[in-house]
Amino acid sequence: MTIQQQCISLDDPAAWQRALSGIPHSFGHTWENCYAMHLTSGQRTYLYCLEHEDTRIVCPIAEREYDGAIDIVKPFGFSGFVGNGNWEEFQRHWKQFVRERGYVCSYLGINPVFDHGDSFEPAELFQYDTVHLLDLSQDMEELWRNLSTNRKRQLKDWQRINGNFVFQHEQLVDFFLENHRAFFSRKGADQCYHFSDETLAFLFDCENVVLVGVGGAKGIEAVSVFAYTADLGEYLFNVSLPEGRDHSVPLIWFGVNHLKHMGIPMLNLGGGRGGVGESKRRYGGRELPLRCIKQIYDDERYHQLCRKAGVDPDDPGGYFPAYRKALHIGVKED
Repeated sequence: MTIQQQCISLDDPAAWQRALSGIPHSFGHTWENCYAMHLTSGQRTYLYCLEHEDTRIVCPIAEREYDGAIDIVKPFGFSGFVGNGNWEEFQRHWKQFVRERGYVCSYLGINPVFDHGDSFEPAELFQYDTVHLLDLSQDMEELWRNLSTNRKRQLKDWQRINGNFVFQHEQLVDFFLENHRAFFSRKGADQCYHFSDETLAFLFDCENVVLVGVGGAKGIEAVSVFAYTADLGEYLFNVSLPEGRDHSVPLIWFGVNHLKHMGIPMLNLGGGRGGVGESKRRYGGRELPLRCIKQIYDDERYHQLCRKAGVDPDDPGGYFPAYRKALHIGVKED
């Protein structure tokens, strides 16, 4: 019985792509996304890959150092463990592999669309958000019927709105780079949205990333960004000026039309608590739990780090890993 486990580095995009071949996955799994996020984080980033007979399971991971210890985390993006099948022995071999690499613990993701959560212990799984998924295999009439009354009202003048869309790539990129920091600051966005210009410039140059904007009397007022694989489209970002805050609905509806026309089967609108989540619920999609995995591989070292940081090591439902909490006061888990 041959079992192969490896971490494919960003230096080998061809091997990364081969490992994803035949596995349903999202843009967050791709080399392009992980390389772009590495340009901000500087973290050593890999695609973990296990192969056993005909089964292959993959997951992007990034290494972080803390007081001489290394833990692993998911890079920014909608990724998590995915595979072309399940294998009951996967969890045991995964834990053996990460222990051999000397990792103390991990905070990783379960992809709710291509769910692999059954591979993990229930005590290690935690729901922290909900995502909203639109089924683009439906015809446009059905997608329209599923919209809330308010969403239909916001889109009633669709033909006029269509004439205000902006597609000039360079102008859209310039607008986003000039305005994203102020916009995310106004919205109180998590620290994980503090991207470098290098990350955004690389991301926006990828062929499976789409930018679209809406123009006003004085120029562009809002830009939305979508990404996709053959399996899933994603609503990544929206940045607007204060006068462009009402453009997000037509921009998302453009994304629905555009990705459906391309034959992409689903659109992930993402998650969000409170009003953000309610706003996405009005598109009439399916709600799925967004879960993470919190695992400890070296109990002694983990407790040692927590004691040194003055935090409780025995609260897995709180910030994880607990010893990093002081570095992230006021920052939500992403």
